[in-house]
Amino acid sequence: MQQECVEKKMSRLITLSAWAEREFDEPIPSTPTLLKYAKNGMIAPQPVKAGRCWRVERTARFIGLSAKPVTKSTDDERLRRILEDGTSS
Repeated sequence: MQQECVEKKMSRLITLSAWAEREFDEPIPSTPTLLKYAKNGMIAPQPVKAGRCWRVERTARFIGLSAKPVTKSTDDERLRRILEDGTSS
C-alpha cells in the first residue's frame, strides 16, 4: 500500500499531487502519469524524490517532452539551421 505524502503549509517544495491540482484543470493526470512526467524531465524545474515522495517547486511548470532533434554533419546546411534555431536563411 502506498503511503500518502503529507505537505507542510509554507514549504518550498510541495508533493507532486498537490502541484498537479494547481497546474492542471480537470481531469488531473493520474499518479502513474505524474510519476512519468517527473522521471522523464517533463516538469521544470525537475522534481526531486525525497524519501518515498516526489516533490516539486511551487512555481514549477509542465513542459512536456523537450527533446532536441539530432543533426548530422552530412545533413543539408538549411535543414541543420532549421532544426537548430528555426530559421531557413
